[in-house]
Amino acid sequence: MNSYAAIESEEQQKRRWQIELEFVQCLSNPNYLNFLAQRGFFKDQSFINYLKYLQYWKEPDYAKYLMYPMCLYFLDLLQYEHFRREIVNSQCCKFIDDQAILQWQHYTRKRIKLIENVTAAHQQQQQQQQQQANGGEAATGGEAAAATPNGNGAAATADGSQQATTTASQSVQGQVGNSQQQQQQQINGLATGANVKLELN
Repeated sequence: MNSYAAIESEEQQKRRWQIELEFVQCLSNPNYLNFLAQRGFFKDQSFINYLKYLQYWKEPDYAKYLMYPMCLYFLDLLQYEHFRREIVNSQCCKFIDDQAILQWQHYTRKRIKLIENVTAAHQQQQQQQQQQANGGEAATGGEAAAATPNGNGAAATADGSQQATTTASQSVQGQVGNSQQQQQQQINGLATGANVKLELN
């Protein structure tokens, strides 16, 4: 910061900021540039240095206050001596002015289309992410469903084993019961034979 800026009061700095904001936005008008060129301002080294100084408006913290951002494009062009010489020509000025008007006429439509394209791309990306998430959930559900029959099968196997064990136990008990009945019949038969012998004697 130079010594002059250091001694400026807060009100003076605010005033200077407003003047520079207004002036830098005037650079967006090619006819104003032609006016300055015809009066020799672009041959003055002090004025050229002032144009270099105004480049701080390209920084985001300052550019956000500009109503006509095209002024920054012309500010860049004014840094070149060739452009400063050519803008003094009225035909060159008219050509630039016509192109600027065409840009302003179609800027809104182009900007709306760009915004729509960005919005559509964002929505498509969200849909793809949602589909991928749904696909992952479906795969997880399939694995869980595949695991469930195994559990049922194990349960069925356990039930079958239990039934088989019960059947075998019943079979053994039946065999034991039959054997006991046979033994009882044999004993009864022996007892009957002994009684018959006793009666005969």
